[in-house]
Amino acid sequence: MKCVDCGKGRMVMKRVRVPHEIRGVRFEVEDEARVCSHCGFITIPLAQADRHGRLVDETYRRLAGILTAEEIRQVRRRLKMSQREFAEYLGVGEASVKRWETGVLPDRSSSDLIRLKTDPEAARQNWVQLRSLLKQTGHADMRPSKPARRVSPRPGVSGPRRGAASRGRS
Repeated sequence: MKCVDCGKGRMVMKRVRVPHEIRGVRFEVEDEARVCSHCGFITIPLAQADRHGRLVDETYRRLAGILTAEEIRQVRRRLKMSQREFAEYLGVGEASVKRWETGVLPDRSSSDLIRLKTDPEAARQNWVQLRSLLKQTGHADMRPSKPARRVSPRPGVSGPRRGAASRGRS
């Protein structure tokens, strides 16, 4: 098979380091590929494309510190939550959880959010780092200016009290 790039060399199967770049991160993965004997052009055979794509995805996730689809699925199952419940817990859309679990790459902040909300050690490390930052800025004893919002209503209260009608006035 002639090289599709230079047209001069012959494409030969070799084990090579294939360069990639995702979101500004450059890296290489070692894989079987066709390489031009003349110009060095590299191409992945179609039959290997899915496997190569998974290898690239796993390598990038490891380098960027992003959870894999299986890790996200495992943590949700460990918490015994449906995708909808997990999405509500994280404060994201259910479609996001579905995409992440089928292999769509979450951004780093989403991966960090999942770790902070599901891994006690990650949450502890975040607290230590935050406390250190607050000490450096002289705000170590700083408290929020208003109380934290309640996640669920108080028992026996049907909803927020607003306006005269909720106080029995007309």
